[in-house]
Amino acid sequence: MSIPENFKNLTGEWKGKNRLYTTWIVENPVQESDSLASAKMAANEKFLKIEYDWIYEGKNQEGLLLIGSEKDSNEVKAFWIDSWHMSDKFMTCDGSFSDNSILMKGFYEVPNHPDWGWRIDIHFENEKSLKIVMYNVSPDDEEDLAVEAEYSRE
Repeated sequence: MSIPENFKNLTGEWKGKNRLYTTWIVENPVQESDSLASAKMAANEKFLKIEYDWIYEGKNQEGLLLIGSEKDSNEVKAFWIDSWHMSDKFMTCDGSFSDNSILMKGFYEVPNHPDWGWRIDIHFENEKSLKIVMYNVSPDDEEDLAVEAEYSRE
């Protein structure tokens, strides 16, 4: 596995806001909390590891993305865990690198229903701006914004 050189610029500490879209809670459809993220290269710089935290109903939540790609390929393979979204399960994702983005999608089981999708987009405009956006994707391919985390650093 290998990470394109420009994505190594993501490494370091990030501070920002996490917005969880809880549209089923009419009186509070957006839950916002402070969030920290840390991006590091792993396994001899063959993978990018992004760890983040956020808060839901006063409880700390944590997530981890482990991202890799075959050498000289823009195809992405990723592993995602999140203490709230995934509980004690993990999701594998497939996707691609573009100039300043990592776009990927995985699937999760819904009992007695077809699998649902989960799309994760990571964008960085420059070395001081990072955005992670997640979408819940129905079996009919309808997408709903689920998470929007915006980070910066000095």
